[in-house]
Parts: sequence; structure tokens; C-alpha cells
Amino acid sequence: MKEERIEVSVPRGAEREDPNLFVGINGVSYLLPKGKKSSVPAEVAWEIARSERARDALDETMDSLQRARA
Repeated sequence: MKEERIEVSVPRGAEREDPNLFVGINGVSYLLPKGKKSSVPAEVAWEIARSERARDALDETMDSLQRARA
């Protein structure tokens, strides 16, 4: 059975950041170039999306805490 693959676009990072995004799932490592599209297994695409949602939630929480502090 052929594994489902999904095309993902990894945003380009800051100049001093690592030029690749590391994703590890169940002992399998993926190194995806930032600023380019990559075809990855569905679970890798899901993990990238989950990580982005978690980062967005953290940013919202930090903004809320800073507004409450002001």
C-alpha cells in the first residue's frame, strides 16, 4: 500500500535560524528545508500543523498576559 503524501510549505526562518525544520515521529527523522515545499507523509504534515497551532496559542497567551500587565 502506498503511503499518502501531502505537500507542505515550511515558512522561511530568520536569517540566523537553522535553514531546516526538524520533525521526528516514531523514531523517523525528517529534515525539511525552510522556504520551500516538501512532500511528506500525512502524519508529518499533521505534526507541522499541530506545532504551528501550539505556537499561535502561545503567542496569543503571551500577548494577553502583556496587555493585562500594562
